[in-house]
Amino acid sequence: MVLAMRWPLFLIAVLSLQAQDAKEIVKRAMERDARNLALLDTYIYESKTRIQTFDKKGTVEETIENVDEIFHVDGLEIERHLVKKGKPVTGRDEAAEQKRVDRQIAKIKSETPKERAKRRGETEKAKREETEARREVLEAYDFKLIGSQKINGRLCWGLEGTPRPGFQGKGRRADQLKKLKGKAWIDQATDELVKLDLDSVDTISFGWFLFRLSAGAQIKLDQALVNNEVWLPQNIGIRADARILGKLKRVGIEISYSKFRKFS
Repeated sequence: MVLAMRWPLFLIAVLSLQAQDAKEIVKRAMERDARNLALLDTYIYESKTRIQTFDKKGTVEETIENVDEIFHVDGLEIERHLVKKGKPVTGRDEAAEQKRVDRQIAKIKSETPKERAKRRGETEKAKREETEARREVLEAYDFKLIGSQKINGRLCWGLEGTPRPGFQGKGRRADQLKKLKGKAWIDQATDELVKLDLDSVDTISFGWFLFRLSAGAQIKLDQALVNNEVWLPQNIGIRADARILGKLKRVGIEISYSKFRKFS
């Protein structure tokens, strides 16, 4: 009888320890992710975006595909369009695109100290918001370990996160965090985030309601080790009923990143 009474207490202790371990794993992963965000500025890479809209039967209505080359100059992100709406940017359009990029770079180089300080301040503010969002992840969710799994040959911890009741964050991402739940796989050897699967439990708005994801949206992220130095996104996928500029659409968004190389 005494053993039976103690058994629930043992379970509570085990689950509590598991939750602490899970939170510590996520904390280390968030710290690594902040480092990766800083190193991203030192790379040039290509981003391929494929957006599809579907009718109620699931038939594709429209496909839009764009490819951009992305790099940073003094902390500011620069995009050079390579493919627009499925058509390669060539000839006169390519020359015009290069001139546009050159003007952006020239503008940065010609800034006064005051202008540079203001721009850098805005860039640093955006990065601080990203870092703050990563910190709030630890407070926004209850985590538990769900086992381990090999992904691309790497042994990863599997974790499940559910929104914590009563969470009230301060950052601009706090409202979004409250409306997501999901699973993450974190490399056991490096503490790096390898894979993330999220589901929305409520409507999520972006950019002053210009883009809204309905409840039930699925968001997936895959990351990979680049140059034996930094873990960066490889693929992002979104499947959702979304309201874009006031119109409800069933959409599929695939973003892939490739051709990472050091940029100076």
